[in-house]
Amino acid sequence: MRTILSLLLALVLALSAALRAQPPEEDAPVLSAAALPEPDTEAEDAPAVSWRDMGYVHYDPALFYDGTDRLTGLAAGDDAGAVTELYDKLYGEYELAATYAAVAYIRYSEDVTDEYWTGEDTYCDALDAQMADALSTACHAVTQGPCAQAFAAHVGSQAAEVFAAYEPKTDRELELVAREAELVSEYYDEMAALDGVTYTYLGEPWDLDKLSGFPGASLASRDREGYLEVYYGLHRAVNDAVGPIFLELVSLRTELAQLAGYDSYTEYAYEKTYCRDYSPAQAQALCDQVKALAAGGSMARPSAVDAPGMTGEELTQALGRCAAALHPDLGDAWQRWTDCGLYSFRSGESAMAGAYTVDLPRYGCAFIYERLYGDSQDFPTLSHEFGHFANALRNPCPNLLTNVGSLDLMETHSNGMEALLTAYYDDIYGGSAGAVRAQTLGGLVASVADGCRYDEFQRRIYDDPDMTLDEINTLFADVSAQYGVYEPADVDYTWVYVLHNYEVPLYYISYAASALAALQLWDMARAGQDAAGAYIALLDRGPYGDGYLDTVAACGLRTFTEPGAPEAICRPVIEYLREQN
Repeated sequence: MRTILSLLLALVLALSAALRAQPPEEDAPVLSAAALPEPDTEAEDAPAVSWRDMGYVHYDPALFYDGTDRLTGLAAGDDAGAVTELYDKLYGEYELAATYAAVAYIRYSEDVTDEYWTGEDTYCDALDAQMADALSTACHAVTQGPCAQAFAAHVGSQAAEVFAAYEPKTDRELELVAREAELVSEYYDEMAALDGVTYTYLGEPWDLDKLSGFPGASLASRDREGYLEVYYGLHRAVNDAVGPIFLELVSLRTELAQLAGYDSYTEYAYEKTYCRDYSPAQAQALCDQVKALAAGGSMARPSAVDAPGMTGEELTQALGRCAAALHPDLGDAWQRWTDCGLYSFRSGESAMAGAYTVDLPRYGCAFIYERLYGDSQDFPTLSHEFGHFANALRNPCPNLLTNVGSLDLMETHSNGMEALLTAYYDDIYGGSAGAVRAQTLGGLVASVADGCRYDEFQRRIYDDPDMTLDEINTLFADVSAQYGVYEPADVDYTWVYVLHNYEVPLYYISYAASALAALQLWDMARAGQDAAGAYIALLDRGPYGDGYLDTVAACGLRTFTEPGAPEAICRPVIEYLREQN
């Protein structure tokens, strides 16, 4: 998942001498120096352009903004043809810039120490927010003028309603959006710089790698107090460095929500950012049920499995065999993915940790990035991301300006894929299949607890945005203990390692909601029911129509709002995991 708001940090580079030569005339076309080739749409089954062919230019929005000004001027007239033609050109430019932003993010992810791509990534994010605001403002003017009816027929009634209700962002809102992205970038930079942070104990320097390895285990066995001193010393150093960034993010997000007319950022995020069809109060009801289930440790994240890892090519081929076996449509999606090279596997310290799938709007598909660790979790991670890819390929966003989509359903597609592909682990892992399968399924159960834990943690912060860093560290320890993560502790500094707290707050509950759906698909498959058909039905309905609750119910799955549903859903897999031990 990728946030689309960031700061304009990079220097504005010249796009081309031709664009700077003279100011645009009244009827000048909307232009861009597009390095991205046009997708081939003439052939019936034409693939998207290969990733290897994708270029990048630093997008200059000058003519785009001239075009939005002209669209605003046309809004007062009755030339509907001119309005819709100009809108289409401007939307195409916005789509192009959004695709450039995806390219910049991928390049940045491949090497977070590269200053050029760091700057381009933050530039593109800020530009996205500014271009979206400019075009949405112009479209709002159209919906108030003589061409409103024709425009609604052209863009669709849903998009027209969104444009009609759009309120242009104030200078202060744009300033806050830019600062938010700058802070997120600072967080990543600071975390990269802290990778080698050390703490000296009895004259011996320790870092996190050393502490988590054999030397740390040895220290813990012979000097428990010393081990805890090093543990807390290292994590406190990281927390002290990046904690203030989080405090400023909480403050500015609270102001953003208030400027948008919301009492709290939690309400703003649930409704505006994630378009959820359930409330924070319903989420808390889920959290309360999960806490009761998790208190005994039955939802704890399983230990790592010592199983051989795979190369990127081996992962790719294994995914292809599993996807085709699960459903022909997924085999076709895998073929598109590999034919076009829409993935990047990286390893090493300079590669961004984790994995994600990012849309390529110009081509109606997506791209998968994954940092490989050479362990048994590389494949489950890839299968999770491939669920996102399958959705993006099947359900391109109808309108980047007006359709956010249900993040809960998007995560259902990914977690559902991850759960269903565990059935093919024997082919992938051989004698280690049972252990890795248990780890993957146990991870999904833990995602339910973690999704609730982090959502509750974040909601309590945004309900009291004046909390100090010490109070937040104490809060995280208290909340985590309630979910059975460990015995009650006075303080816990480790929440700063979870990037969602910084980049996508209030997202985490989507992991819980989606994992509850995914675990039902796994149970259906184990019982010999048509789980693959239910999964394809979820893909067919997509994330841009009904909300999560209605869609899950329509596909024959239980919703977490039903009394007792969370325990009824989790119990079968918890019992299965106990049987495997």
